[in-house]
Amino acid sequence: MDNKPYPKRDGEYYDPKEDEPRYKLQFEMAEAEATNNLRDKGIVWPGMDGYCYSFWPEKKRILKEKYNIDWKTPQELNPDMIWD
Repeated sequence: MDNKPYPKRDGEYYDPKEDEPRYKLQFEMAEAEATNNLRDKGIVWPGMDGYCYSFWPEKKRILKEKYNIDWKTPQELNPDMIWD
């Protein structure tokens, strides 16, 4: 994947939409909802190994469905990296 249009932070590519003030509230709301959804399903808890692999797709889904924001997850932008 060619990630040249994406900036890096702490050595990882990230979606610059995360820095846009106009999306700040939407990202906060999506993150809270994703955390609550995963907790309610008993799938994973924040801080658990592998949490991000459930959290990012849920956050991505919420951003798209509720706010029509197409967000690239860290995993999508950094496919060779492993978290946890």
